Amino acid sequence: MRRRVLPVTAVAALAFAGLTGCTVATTGSDACVAPLSPGALSESVTVGSLAGGEPDVSIDSGAEIVNAQRSVIDAASDRDVVAAEGTIVAANLAYFDSSSGEMLEASPSFGSGTAGELFLASAEGGPVLQGVLCSAPGDLVAIALPADLSAGAVTTPGASLVVLAEIVEVSPGSATGALTPLPSGFPAVVTDEAGRVGMVLPPQEAPANTKSGARIVGEGPEVQPDSMIIGNVLTVGWDGQQLKNTWEASPENLGSEEQIEQSGATFRAELTGYPVGSQVVVIEPGEGSPRVSVIDILAIA
Repeated sequence: MRRRVLPVTAVAALAFAGLTGCTVATTGSDACVAPLSPGALSESVTVGSLAGGEPDVSIDSGAEIVNAQRSVIDAASDRDVVAAEGTIVAANLAYFDSSSGEMLEASPSFGSGTAGELFLASAEGGPVLQGVLCSAPGDLVAIALPADLSAGAVTTPGASLVVLAEIVEVSPGSATGALTPLPSGFPAVVTDEAGRVGMVLPPQEAPANTKSGARIVGEGPEVQPDSMIIGNVLTVGWDGQQLKNTWEASPENLGSEEQIEQSGATFRAELTGYPVGSQVVVIEPGEGSPRVSVIDILAIA
């Protein structure tokens, strides 16, 4: 089953409002401080079987809250990697009305431990984005939203929205892998401590044809022509003018090869065949306006 890129339903749009963030590497649980704390409602959630996409969930319908809450219902034993600020998280989500206990919506693969929605974990985003912070793959997390943030998403007036997040995968917010030398004639690329990239262009004319090379070779799955890529991009004209820098905002959906015109990622076909986690440098002639793009391939769907 293919993963959807970022939430697309109305309920998810409410919970994920205000998506922002910077990119940093994943971190161990000892160094991660969750922005949301457990509370009466999130702690009241008990979960039986998750099989078949219809989880057996019990919620205390009488618990009222004024602030968002987060509790880890089941914790994975391996916590070497958790969702730090700006990491790409794959999670299956199920939404519940706290008063009626009704499941309002769920990811198609909820309970399977595979696939998952892709989004950016952020303390500056909505409560669900905050709630997955410091979670490890294999965690089952309960996130409870107060009534004022749940209006329009629940069926019972005044009820809270409770979200179960099945954390499937956590990917770093920058390329990670083995450094490899770029071919002659490519710019010099550098990264800072947060993984943000910069480049120094070579003192020569741009090549007449599109060229690409990997500066970092990742260890994830291989990008296919129909893969939708989540990545960070720095694009600079051959004259040194910065044309695009997603590092200053958030990673983007670069789409598949069929979606090049829609996404504007003219370099997209050059990324096919590289593994997730790679950093790829692409030089394009650009119809007389040559440019260089450095792309971190963070995740695919």
